[in-house]
Amino acid sequence: MRTGVVAPAYAGPVRIYASGNPPRDAVDLGVIEVHGEQQEGTVDDLLPMFVRRVAALGGDAAVIDGVRARFEMVPRVQIETGYVICGRGHPCATKSAYGSTDEVMIVSIFGRAMTTHHAPPPPPPPVNVPAPAPAPVPDPNPVPSSRGPERGPPPDEVIIQ
Repeated sequence: MRTGVVAPAYAGPVRIYASGNPPRDAVDLGVIEVHGEQQEGTVDDLLPMFVRRVAALGGDAAVIDGVRARFEMVPRVQIETGYVICGRGHPCATKSAYGSTDEVMIVSIFGRAMTTHHAPPPPPPPVNVPAPAPAPVPDPNPVPSSRGPERGPPPDEVIIQ
């Protein structure tokens, strides 16, 4: 699943890295997961599939974050056909169906596709935050009011400037 830079598919060799040690100059392209059941659930089968998906996203570096195996109980219906001799000696087919449950091993490899062919995206530009307005400075020589000392408006009066 692509989560990063859009890149064309890559046709060269893909290097494999452990989770804690990706290349420093690599750019993240996306998340990769591959799964296999039973005989197809081996690392020998899944690793080439993982590398192909990394290359399909444009990656030249595969970072493996983990390999996991789990077991699931999977129900299935079994149908059996049998033949018996029925009336007048002719063979007749019979079918029987019964349910059963199989334990299935599922192996998963998960990690990230990365590329060293793209420069990392530039950092976002800084946000211009206007400087706060300076606090008003009281006038050192106030002009006396002709109305007398300032008392402010009465409680039920609003002054709009």
